[in-house]
Amino acid sequence: MKIKSTVLLLLITAAAYGQPAGTASLFNNGKIKGIIIDADEANPLPSANVTLYNQNDSSFAGGISADNSGQFDLDNLAQGKYYLRISYVGYSNKFVSNIDVSESKSYHNLGKIKLNKNTILMKETKVVGERAAEELHLDKKVINVSQNLNASGGTALDVLEDQPSIRVDPDGTVYLRGSSDYKVLVNGKPSVLQGADALKQISANMIETIEIITNPSSKYDAEGSAGIININLKKQTEYSLSGIANINSGTRDKYNGDFSINYNVDGMNINGGLDYRDNTNFNNQGVDRVSFAPSGVTNNSTALAIRDKRRQYTGRGGIDYTFNDKNSASLSLSSGKVNVVTSINTNVFNDNYNGVIYALNENNIDIPVSYFNSAFNYSHKFEPKVNEISFEATYSNVSLPSVRTTNEYNSDESFSSRNADPLKTVFGNNTRRNEGRVKLNYTQHFNEQSNLEMGIQSNFSYRKFVVENKIYDWPSSAFIIDNTLTNNFNFRNNVYAAFVSYTNILYNFNFMLGIRTEYMDRLLEQQTLGSKYDYYKLDYFPSFNISRNIGDNQIQFSYSRRVNRPNENLLNPFPFYSDTYLTTAGNPYLMPEYINSFELNYQKMFGDIFFSVQTYYRNSSNTVSQTFSVDSSGKLLGTFDNIAANNTYGSEISSSFSLIKILRFDPAVNLFGSSLKGNLADLNVNKNNFNWNVRLNTTLTLSPDTRLQVSGNYFGRIDQAQFEIKPFLMLSASIKRDFLNKKLSVTLQARNILKTGDLEIVNNGTNFNSTIFVHREVPVVSLMLSYNFNNFKKSVKTNDNIDIQSGL
Repeated sequence: MKIKSTVLLLLITAAAYGQPAGTASLFNNGKIKGIIIDADEANPLPSANVTLYNQNDSSFAGGISADNSGQFDLDNLAQGKYYLRISYVGYSNKFVSNIDVSESKSYHNLGKIKLNKNTILMKETKVVGERAAEELHLDKKVINVSQNLNASGGTALDVLEDQPSIRVDPDGTVYLRGSSDYKVLVNGKPSVLQGADALKQISANMIETIEIITNPSSKYDAEGSAGIININLKKQTEYSLSGIANINSGTRDKYNGDFSINYNVDGMNINGGLDYRDNTNFNNQGVDRVSFAPSGVTNNSTALAIRDKRRQYTGRGGIDYTFNDKNSASLSLSSGKVNVVTSINTNVFNDNYNGVIYALNENNIDIPVSYFNSAFNYSHKFEPKVNEISFEATYSNVSLPSVRTTNEYNSDESFSSRNADPLKTVFGNNTRRNEGRVKLNYTQHFNEQSNLEMGIQSNFSYRKFVVENKIYDWPSSAFIIDNTLTNNFNFRNNVYAAFVSYTNILYNFNFMLGIRTEYMDRLLEQQTLGSKYDYYKLDYFPSFNISRNIGDNQIQFSYSRRVNRPNENLLNPFPFYSDTYLTTAGNPYLMPEYINSFELNYQKMFGDIFFSVQTYYRNSSNTVSQTFSVDSSGKLLGTFDNIAANNTYGSEISSSFSLIKILRFDPAVNLFGSSLKGNLADLNVNKNNFNWNVRLNTTLTLSPDTRLQVSGNYFGRIDQAQFEIKPFLMLSASIKRDFLNKKLSVTLQARNILKTGDLEIVNNGTNFNSTIFVHREVPVVSLMLSYNFNNFKKSVKTNDNIDIQSGL
């Protein structure tokens, strides 16, 4: 009922703005249309603001936002003289004047209206402005990666860490609005790897934009409770031949390099690239835990020194070909290897009822990943701009073998000695994944505002796991299979889907209605146990989006239903990690988590100041969470459970403005909270918390070719079901200098320069409490060189307000 009341109120508001002020004529058949594009790249600018004013008194007469193709259509206009104001974040405003609507001239087609990127004037020097660091569209947030100097030489994860809605845990888990369940797409297609693994794999130098889509429509997969992160790679089509090369070197063994080339001729575009990364990261951790068992109290103190080395090689290539105005096709291929070698050296002090134990543990983990990915697309337009059909097929193969070698030594209190016959174990996992997707979509354009899109889709996922744990037997000088951790299992997770989506405009309200249905076919075959755990479910996922422009004000409301399906690691009942002090296993009876997601967003331009408020609320049932308990011997046991209900809410407030023309500020505040009700590890949980963090990016344009950027992120206390993260601050700075007419650039960067990025995590349970201290590597300094040819050339513009005389 509340939703219906809100929609009714919006419709009443629309009717109030329906007629232009100062007109009394019965004539109301006037119409103005046009297409808004980027002046340099000729790309459409979706959701650009178009506001109409009366020429005589500048009173507001109507407004609309451009659709996904940049087109707008203002109709039902009364007779009179008007002018248009067109605006878009990161671009100069443009005015179109002298539009005379009359019975003899009721239709005005303005054609393509080109917007220029913002320009900064400093005395006699003209500096070409670039896109804003972030563009807050009503359906997504677009991050322009080239504007983030602090991410130069890094990865997609380094870019996203500057976002208030992103949090990275010490174990590398990445959270979007408090959830680690989201989908990563590359150019709109599923990434071979997912989560943090996918974000660490893609070089920031090769990314054009990152789209954070927190409430996707029905045409997207319903999987991912927090939404979608879509990474758009750079692709140049303006010149016949273009390319870009980057090389980066950082402190403590961090080396990166990449190269991309693009060739475009006669409707054919050929592109390719290579990426090499060799990065070593360090951090130290301390864990203090007190366990309460019937046999007595155990005090455990652990110091960890972690070295993580990640070396990867990636090659990619593709071809797009336009046969004619009705048919086009594309094929893209990528292949690579990622070798992750991690060493964890641990000093353990354990004091329990049996006495005091000092131990030295050595963990060496080797994960040599190799993958192949392919995607084919074909599009046929029955009648251009009226109806079309598109076909997509993707396939990926991933090999994820891993070996973890552990040596546990008895030692003395100074940890300087070790016994000659340690507990030696080798844990191996031979994992293979075969995944694919087939899609068939049909689109019907009834007119410029009204579109119908429908499609069918099948996602296939087959994974095979061979897990072996061996313990070294010193008397026989041989490894013996440990059956408590050795197991084989297969996992199938197929999803069959269909969707329909309809968009139109009603009383100047843009709306989208959609529904998606998905049938899940899941089977876990635990071959070692001789058990099968299957799960079949048909679900419906509606989505709704409505937006309205009132002058410079934009308001949008959206709703979608989504799902978080547990993966094989969470489901496998066999332990996948175990040592003397900790064992972690999955739960085969986990149910999918269902999420109802609501958003209400507002944005406005106050002259050159951009302001945006994005509010959200997610209601989740069957929430999946990791739980811990302690057994009778004091050993920590970890598993996963469904919690009854979890509500997450928040508001992201951001702005962009300049106090002086050479100094730009991009502040943002993220306010968020959650409530948790249910049963967690036999403990009734009823917990509410409120958290916040602040981000400020400051960019100083020292000269036309030199920019300095300082970024600060303060993360307030984070309180979850069983743990709490104390506040911390991350501060980074970069300076970039361009040479040779912006063909060559040099970027110097330093991260965590105040050494304030350390983490303190408090974890409490029914019979234990612990504190984890994470000391990050500081500071990290890097130098990057970048050279491009026939790429990113920009023409100089000098006027922020270009008045187009319509002359119609």
